[in-house]
Amino acid sequence: MNKTHSHDSAYSTSTTTIPDVWEEIPCVQYGYPEDKGPKRAPRLQTIFEPIPDDAETASPVYKLTRDQYERQQQLDSGYQVDGDYTSIATELQDEAEADDNVLYPVHIESDEYHEEGPATLIEWFHEFTEDYLGVPFHACTLYFSGRRSIHVHVPRFVSGEDQREQLREMAETFRTEKGAGLDCHLYSAKRLFRLPGVAHAKTGIPKVEIKPEWGKTRIFREANESTPKIPESYEAVLRRVFATQQSLTVDTPQTTLDPPFDLVRILDSEKTVLEFESGKRDIETPLIEQEQYPENPREAITWLQYNAKEFSPYALASGNSRSVAALKIKGGAFARKKVRDGAPLVPAYFYGAQGCAGEEYTKEDEHAPLQLSARDFDKWDYEIGEDVVIIGGRSRNSRIIRVESKQAIVVGRNLTGDDATRQAAFDYLESEGYDVGEGGTSEKPPSPKIAGPPKRAGTIPSVQAPRTEAAALQQQAEQEGIDTLSHMERWQVACRVLGWGWEPAWDWFKEQFGADFDPDITQEQFRSVIEAFPEDYDHVERPSQP
Repeated sequence: MNKTHSHDSAYSTSTTTIPDVWEEIPCVQYGYPEDKGPKRAPRLQTIFEPIPDDAETASPVYKLTRDQYERQQQLDSGYQVDGDYTSIATELQDEAEADDNVLYPVHIESDEYHEEGPATLIEWFHEFTEDYLGVPFHACTLYFSGRRSIHVHVPRFVSGEDQREQLREMAETFRTEKGAGLDCHLYSAKRLFRLPGVAHAKTGIPKVEIKPEWGKTRIFREANESTPKIPESYEAVLRRVFATQQSLTVDTPQTTLDPPFDLVRILDSEKTVLEFESGKRDIETPLIEQEQYPENPREAITWLQYNAKEFSPYALASGNSRSVAALKIKGGAFARKKVRDGAPLVPAYFYGAQGCAGEEYTKEDEHAPLQLSARDFDKWDYEIGEDVVIIGGRSRNSRIIRVESKQAIVVGRNLTGDDATRQAAFDYLESEGYDVGEGGTSEKPPSPKIAGPPKRAGTIPSVQAPRTEAAALQQQAEQEGIDTLSHMERWQVACRVLGWGWEPAWDWFKEQFGADFDPDITQEQFRSVIEAFPEDYDHVERPSQP
């Protein structure tokens, strides 16, 4: 089966004469198999001309000026160019890119059809189009590639090189955070993408349209039994994707041309062209990052706020799951090149946090950075020392609530411990009068629970899997004896356990020292911790006497 079997003549082109009044002429470059012609055509063709025989791929749409178009038309072959260029097509493409006169049809592709199955790919595509691109997934056109991919033709363009690059970065971020097998090479300049109906060179199976609910059996049957129809022109490809969505078209008296030329006029550019706000912000990167963990515990806390594993409110989100984090802001936003492609980060102390997947990305009484999406960073107006609860998910548009310190502590305690659940945190916040929004957690707690005050005497949990230096030292004291710690290491543990309050920390140290417990030294050490970091322990009630 090959491309020459059939063309779709629903919008057959009877003429390719471009209207004289047009100042911009939409053109594409076609690609060919190795044995059927040049890898890339040396000339650009208007989107209205018939797709050449044996062409299998097409480029983005280049809006040539009248002068550029006529310059190409004067050449007998596209290879008659001067300078470093080998074809007029490449020269014109570079000129259009420099002037931001390129329209990139938005495509999505994954080559993991056989490894993951169509349902998983559809889930990735659905989430990316709706939550990242803001496009209804039902408006997209889906194809099976004929071998190992599903292609999605999204009824949107991006215009210009900056927007193309931002689309690529968005796709790479989605791929990294979701573990989704998207092909991000699609979003490079001059990329060729396979045309509908074209048979795959290695299997002979054509690229056929499919429905998102189909399984492998139905897809295989359609691909092998249907007769592929090659669109008459690239305009017909675009019309199939865009013009079938009535919400993307306009009915204007200025539209006096018949198909295919009317497509340029009826598409509503305000709706069909995506515009991404730049996610890159001028964030000063603090000069406190260090390769070695500092020996001084006071410096270690600051080091952790900027260098520990960040908490992402969006990672591993699926279905309708949500993350919850209760934290105190410890510094202004910053970025690091090697962390989430320079995403905004905020130094924080986490009372408690659970990611979208529950146990994944969990924080408990830890200093670490909070990762923010571009949407969340745009609305971030919280000050150092304030307590907030952030409820995130796959939309990357979180609900951020400013709370009192005691409320943050209670939320944090609901998110930590053996019986912790995100739902318990939601219940408590609602009982305090906060709107936590809608959406589930995929959790079913044993019984509804509204947290009470912070845990008191005897409730400091033993450390099972330490995630911080202080937690590791606490575990060492409990298992090997507190006398194995140095004075500064005991001070660091005090920083940790005082988060539960004065009395629980007091009782913990008393239990560890046994008969050697010294109330005066303990009280002095506790007071030094609180005085060193008063904002972290403003919830701790200090007794006048030990």
